[in-house]
Amino acid sequence: MKATADWQRTGRRSNIIQLLLCGCTAFFALLLAGGAAVSQSPASASQLPFPAQIAAVAESLKDDPKLKKLTPREREHTVEFVVGNMLFVVLHELAHTAVADMRIPVLGREEDAADDFAILTLLKVGSAFTHRVLSEATKGWFFSARRDRNDGEPLAFYDEHSLDQQRAYHIVCLMVGHNPNDIDMIELAGEMQLPDDRRETCKKDFTTSSWSWETALASHQRAAERSRTKIEIAYGEAEGALAPFAQSFRAMRLLETVADRYADELAWPTPFTLEMKSCGFINARWVDETRTLTLCYELAADFAELYNSFNKAPEAKQERKAKVSARSSTRPARPAFRQKTQDRKVANVRSVNISHGSTFKHAPE
Repeated sequence: MKATADWQRTGRRSNIIQLLLCGCTAFFALLLAGGAAVSQSPASASQLPFPAQIAAVAESLKDDPKLKKLTPREREHTVEFVVGNMLFVVLHELAHTAVADMRIPVLGREEDAADDFAILTLLKVGSAFTHRVLSEATKGWFFSARRDRNDGEPLAFYDEHSLDQQRAYHIVCLMVGHNPNDIDMIELAGEMQLPDDRRETCKKDFTTSSWSWETALASHQRAAERSRTKIEIAYGEAEGALAPFAQSFRAMRLLETVADRYADELAWPTPFTLEMKSCGFINARWVDETRTLTLCYELAADFAELYNSFNKAPEAKQERKAKVSARSSTRPARPAFRQKTQDRKVANVRSVNISHGSTFKHAPE
């Protein structure tokens, strides 16, 4: 995959991102445990609901000279976006690992199935934070599509992945299909302008996808008497603008959190490695030959750049979107789908925000 220098533009923001991510270290063990810690963390942290934890972190950092220009919500959202997207990425890649290791048949495109695995995992956990991870993953795909449109990138219809906005809407669809009667999901469907007939098919999409993965993994569930397969963890060193990301993710134990869950849940046939490292390009991938799932620090830096560049829509556009939404509640939007070129096509994930009031304030244009 061609190297890219996009991540280099984030150097001026790295210290801010590092401070924000490190501020969440005490709380990261809650991510995939549905509220129960999976590693040692302060007792006081586990007593707080995750939104309050994020808010507390933002509040504690408000007087730092490098963060004074950010509002509390901006500090919270930056953390949620970067961490949420990286968590979605590792789950997507873990699906590729399962398909390869367990010889799981895939009817359709494996990249779509991997997205389903990540979405369903987070829906299964069912915590408020994992739902926000999904919202951040959706937001990331919309931002990625907007960036490609601004850069004049052509649509890669031939690619193995679905188009960025299609991937975003698929996350929304499975969320709605999972719990269509929930008030937040009803509001979500309305704000994304999903018509009633599509909402009904989303129910079927969720049922089909959930049944498919449950059936595929049923014979690979780890029995209580079987010892856990060793999943090695490795964090490579990084320099310059990437060093804060390396330090932060190592401190947050992102890989350990995922490994603990899936070493316990699934009977992997042989050991493998989860690693984060500096790659020289933006990527995330599973490699059969080395039995290694790799997340590049450059990918985290790219998410930070993506968020800082596209999170704030001009006020006029926000007003126009509100007017369009008001008169479009009974018909679907027809956005122009955009797609990144292969050098940005990590195996992947780019993560719409329902974390505050369940509203997509940055829906696609």
